[in-house]
Amino acid sequence: MDAAISDTSPPNKRRYGGVLPEERQRLRRAKLIDGALEVFGTKGFHATTVREVCVAAHLTERYFYESFKTLPQLFLATYAELREQLMALTIASIKQAEQTPLGMLEPAMRVFLEFIRDDPRRGRVMLVDSLGVNDEVAALSGATARDYSAMMRQHLHLLVPKERAAVINLDLLADGMIGLNVLLASRWMQDGFKEPIDKVVKTNLLPYQGLLALVDQAPLVPKAD
Repeated sequence: MDAAISDTSPPNKRRYGGVLPEERQRLRRAKLIDGALEVFGTKGFHATTVREVCVAAHLTERYFYESFKTLPQLFLATYAELREQLMALTIASIKQAEQTPLGMLEPAMRVFLEFIRDDPRRGRVMLVDSLGVNDEVAALSGATARDYSAMMRQHLHLLVPKERAAVINLDLLADGMIGLNVLLASRWMQDGFKEPIDKVVKTNLLPYQGLLALVDQAPLVPKAD
């Protein structure tokens, strides 16, 4: 009898269909994020209502407020989910790539471009609306850029010889390169992904290939003002 009692859920954690309340809430939260991606990604954050998200998620508004207090909170969760997916894909692609600086950059760029091309809703959330929701979302967007910038710095340290790095601010360069890649991706998305992805990848890589050539010509010491 004792064993039977210990194997049952507490009275306040009744199972429905064999699923605990916490798991049901997690599943509802995931549905809301899926619904948010659909509505945010097609209409945009500022044109979206709680009701529209709930309709897309096939849930009542009661369940929205079970997990989120506001639409910006839901947007933040949606962005965070996309960020996690993209980072996982990026890391996996780098591990399988040729272990050279340019060899690792190419698949990482391709993954990012494929991520927004295969589901343009992702691009709308991550590249367009993320900058205009609130400070918290903008901070997460900035953190994502810094994560990629950190990876970029690692590549740049390998691309730029030590004797040349003394006259180059690699931190600024990494941030600038990431900004360039994001702008190119945004333009590609705005144009309806008309250009073949191979051409866009090569275009994204061109500044890095040009960097290698320019570094060889850079002076070893900065010129005096």
